[in-house]
Amino acid sequence: MRREISVSGAKMAANTDLQTCFDTLREAGYRCMDFWLCKYCAGEDAPLAKKDWRQWVRDAAECAAESGLRVGQMHAHWDHPHQIHEDMTYDAPLDIHCQNIEAAAMMGCRRLIFHPIQRWFRMTDPAMRQQVLDINADWFSKLLPAAEQYGVELHLENLFDHKHVQQPGDPVFPFSTAEDLLYVVQKLNHPLVKICLDTGHANINSLDVPQMIRAFGRLLGSLHLNDNYGKIGPIYEDLHLFPGYGRLPWPQIMAALDEIGYADTLNMEPGGELKNLPRPLRAIQYRAALEMVETMQQLYCQL
Repeated sequence: MRREISVSGAKMAANTDLQTCFDTLREAGYRCMDFWLCKYCAGEDAPLAKKDWRQWVRDAAECAAESGLRVGQMHAHWDHPHQIHEDMTYDAPLDIHCQNIEAAAMMGCRRLIFHPIQRWFRMTDPAMRQQVLDINADWFSKLLPAAEQYGVELHLENLFDHKHVQQPGDPVFPFSTAEDLLYVVQKLNHPLVKICLDTGHANINSLDVPQMIRAFGRLLGSLHLNDNYGKIGPIYEDLHLFPGYGRLPWPQIMAALDEIGYADTLNMEPGGELKNLPRPLRAIQYRAALEMVETMQQLYCQL
């Protein structure tokens, strides 16, 4: 099955205006992108923190359209301090995330990806870990009215313990496994709630990515196709390499996507040194990644 290929420009956007980001992706050959809305949510000067945020979203949508790009998926605000506290209370903000849902609809996007809210303290009790899952089910249920109002799907992304709070012998970090995501999504039991698989996060957790895809089945709604070398601490593991630049089993991953009938975009979320490269070199990197994944489809997918 041949699928459309999309990509995020979040790293490029760290020091580049939207128009240049969009034009670079378009010139590299993309028609679809994962828009990095999360980059514009935090801080007094953030566009989505201002009263005229809807005008900024309309302008961004117009800019993308003029560059010939469609927004296939978006990443909701995640890098915020309001997580689950040590005493298991939480104050994760609903307002900014409801705003993100409306913004997605305004940009013609029906897939909004969320990091589950977390508790960044060591958990030695499996019951406490289970409580984190149940807190998330409750919190995401509060977003469903906005999702229904705007027709936007909520996609929960698998994570890994990037702050290294858990110690050997402790229960696995919440939302590291396919079972955790399936538990919450099935508990919510709503057609607008699906799963986003980040292959890089799964690889850091030493998980069988093709088997995760099979476990998710029809609940798999979106992808972050990232490559890395697995858990290689003490350096930062989540390298966000383009597919084929690390050690993930891409033939088996593509075969598993075929097996479950996944028909949506093959989306990449690159990191690395893109923000430090001049624009011509960025375009080369993005173009090479597009050709790499397109060739993977030709080699590994059933056409």
